[in-house]
Amino acid sequence: MKLIAPALIAAAASMSAASAQDEPSPFAEPRVEYLSQFAEPHKKVFVLERYDASGKLVAREVDEISSPVEIIDATHRKINGVEYVLRGLTSCPSKKVIYNRVQTWDCKDAAKDDAGTIYNERASVILCKTLVLQATPGTPDPVSCFARVGEGSNNDPFLVANDDDSMVFQGFAQIAVDKKGKPLRPDLLESAVMGKEMGLGDTSQ
Repeated sequence: MKLIAPALIAAAASMSAASAQDEPSPFAEPRVEYLSQFAEPHKKVFVLERYDASGKLVAREVDEISSPVEIIDATHRKINGVEYVLRGLTSCPSKKVIYNRVQTWDCKDAAKDDAGTIYNERASVILCKTLVLQATPGTPDPVSCFARVGEGSNNDPFLVANDDDSMVFQGFAQIAVDKKGKPLRPDLLESAVMGKEMGLGDTSQ
């Protein structure tokens, strides 16, 4: 595993300071260009970034993905043998969902099919970001995950796949709330509403 020290992280970030979107951020969706800097020919690369409470990038791990990513359910992924959970989300609020050209699927199966295609067939770079500074054994780090997909051609340009957003939009995952009923992922509320308006997700079965 390649470990990049904080000083090198700061230097790398400063080189791409032309746009605020290029700066490492614990919450913002990265641009294709940001993900592309980690790409290696004929390899699938996993990047894990750790941020502190102020939103500063403090550690980054870059490694080749040695085996297929396991999609455990709508919110849990296992990458290189380590389990992660999409932050602020709960898996499969409904057992049955509308998926794959308005067919009724088991929610977990639909999430596995959808995310599995992204991670294992289309992604060349996978980036997950967490506010946890140090992993706790036996407890998955809560993360937000993104992937660079596509072949880079005119017919299949590089794009960013947002795992958190996709799971919520399709109704495979639900935004969790705190003790006061406040949503933990307000950034995904619009996607949740749009998905429901399009008839995705819950089949009420």
